[in-house]
Amino acid sequence: MYRRKIYDDDDESHDRWLISYADFITLLFAFFVVMYATSTINLNKYQTLSNSVVTAFQGKPGQTPSLDTENPSSLQNQSAIKKPLPLSYLYQEKKQRDLEKMRAIGQQLANVLSMWIEQKAITVQQGEFGVDIAIQNKLLFKSDQSTLSDEGPYVIKLISEVLKNEYRTLQVEGHIDRHAFADDPNPEAKRWEITATQAARVAGILGSRGVINKRLSAIGLADTKPASSSENDLAQTVNNRLIIRVLTAESNAQQAANNTNTTQLEILPKAVERVEADEAATKAPVSEAPAIMSTNP
Repeated sequence: MYRRKIYDDDDESHDRWLISYADFITLLFAFFVVMYATSTINLNKYQTLSNSVVTAFQGKPGQTPSLDTENPSSLQNQSAIKKPLPLSYLYQEKKQRDLEKMRAIGQQLANVLSMWIEQKAITVQQGEFGVDIAIQNKLLFKSDQSTLSDEGPYVIKLISEVLKNEYRTLQVEGHIDRHAFADDPNPEAKRWEITATQAARVAGILGSRGVINKRLSAIGLADTKPASSSENDLAQTVNNRLIIRVLTAESNAQQAANNTNTTQLEILPKAVERVEADEAATKAPVSEAPAIMSTNP
C-alpha cells in the first residue's frame, strides 16, 4: 500500500516572505522615483505622465485639461520649472523682520523718552545699523562735561529698562563740539579724554541696570563726527551729544565675525648684523676701533 510521505515542518521555507517584501520594496522605489520626477513640474511631462497613468488604469486616455497653445504666455510657461526660493529672498525676509523688530524697539523708546523728545533734548532715529538714541550732554552731564547731572541717571535707567531684555549689542558713542575746551593747553587731547569718559560712564550705568556687559561697548570720538558744521550756539549744543546705538542682528553678526575670525601676525624686529670692519680697523687697537652696525633692509 502506498503511503504518503510525511514531510517535516522544518522542510518548509521560512524565507518565502522575502519575495513579497522584495516586490513591495520595488513598488515603493518606483513610487519615490515618480514623486522625485514630479517634484519639479514641467507641464509637458506632467501631461504625458497623467495620460499614461489614466490609460494604464482605465484603458483609455482621460479628459485632462489642455494647454492653451494660442496664448504666448502659456507657451512660454510650458517649459518653465518651479524653482525654490533663492537664498537672497530668504535673507531679505529675515532682514525685513529684524527691521520691524527694531522699529518696535525704537517706538517703545520714543514713548518712554517722550518728555525729553518734546524738549528737543533727545532724538530717537532708526538707521541702517540700528536705532540711535542721541542725548544732549547738558541733559546727562554738568557743565564740567564729566560729572553726571541730577537727571542723567534717571534717563539712563529708563533706557536700560527697555533694552535689558533685548539680546542686542549696545554701542555708546561720546561726541563733542570742536570749540569745547578751547582754553585748555591741549584741547584735542581733552576732547578725546572727555568723550571716552562719558561713553564709558554711561555704558557702566547700563551694565549695572541689567544690560549684559558683553553686549556693551564704549568709544569716545571727540569732534570727529559733528552733527552740524555751523558755528552758532545751537550747532555746538547739537554736537555735544552722546549716542546709544542699538545694533541690528546683521550688525551684531558682522561684529561677532570681525571679533572671532581675525587673524593676527606677529611682527618681529629686523635682525641686526655686525658688519666686519675693514683691514685697517681690525689692525687698530680695540679701544680705537668703533663698532659699525647696519640694519638689513
